[in-house]
Amino acid sequence: MTGASSPTEVDWQKLDKQKFIVVGAALFSGVTTCLFPLTVLKTRQMAIQGAPTGLWGAKETAKIILRTDGIPGLYRGFGTVVFGAIPARIVYLTTLEAMKSVAAPFAEHISTSDTQAAGTANFFAGAVASLVTQSIIVPVDVVSQRLMVNDRHPQAAPAPASHSSSSSSAKPAHARGLSTAAFAPGKQNGFALARLIIQQDGVRGLYRGFGASVATFVPSSAIWWSAYGAYQKALWHQYEGITGRHAEGEMQARSPTEVVAVQTSSALLAGCTSAILTNPLDVVKTRLQVATRQKGGPQPSFRAIAQQLLAEEGAKGLLRGVAPRITSTALWSTCMVTTYEFLKRTCLKPEFAQT
Repeated sequence: MTGASSPTEVDWQKLDKQKFIVVGAALFSGVTTCLFPLTVLKTRQMAIQGAPTGLWGAKETAKIILRTDGIPGLYRGFGTVVFGAIPARIVYLTTLEAMKSVAAPFAEHISTSDTQAAGTANFFAGAVASLVTQSIIVPVDVVSQRLMVNDRHPQAAPAPASHSSSSSSAKPAHARGLSTAAFAPGKQNGFALARLIIQQDGVRGLYRGFGASVATFVPSSAIWWSAYGAYQKALWHQYEGITGRHAEGEMQARSPTEVVAVQTSSALLAGCTSAILTNPLDVVKTRLQVATRQKGGPQPSFRAIAQQLLAEEGAKGLLRGVAPRITSTALWSTCMVTTYEFLKRTCLKPEFAQT
């Protein structure tokens, strides 16, 4: 995953494909399980009007969920996500490694160094893998996010006043008739909710926000990879300045512990950078995917949701959920780097295991 940043690069041809897919799906499902509560907090902060924001808001949202639903409330929609995550991870991981192999010769031709070539190939592979995976991820997001914001109990937040009849007339005309939280029966499962969405909006309802998802995750991927490379270079420069050791770009001259430490730190910083810069897009995307069209109202759109959010909360509304998103993205990036490198070395074919 990290190209020239690891002591020995493990490419697609050296991997046991079946083991890679099975073990990879299991490992990343485990990571998803650990970080899922942060996704629930982020989604509720972004999607529910009047929900408390910031670090304090994340804490209060967690208290509300725990008080009303207990620990299971922090895993609302988890079954749907895991069900979709297995094929999504298989598609993502296989596409990523296959595209890295395809892009590597071209990247080497246009690049001036091995590090730049690896970064270019990884950037292209990550973008293509993310784009292909959206066909699976978007329906999972639409269903799981609605499950996350559907309350079995009323949300303890100052939202009711903003939904009163007296305030509805104050909404922009383009926003009237839109509800940005799709409240369905609280005990509804993912399959039942998916059927309901198809009944109401057809199959296209499961792909609401597809364009917004692509517009969110492609820039996010670009920013992540660019920041990851830049942070690695800066950290190695600082490390060499402190220790007086200069490996001149040869990772083999550095110990595995040093490489992992720099990779992990770079991934953590890149995750924070990407999360902050792309949060506004994620807020609007999330609200669009959980929105329902009220009778006589317009079809929810990215523009209408964004204008409604800005009219009601101003620019600060675009930072809803940023605290749990930064935490989730930073932790996910760190886990992704370490887990992915471990996965590739675990799944080496026997003939390459000692090389």
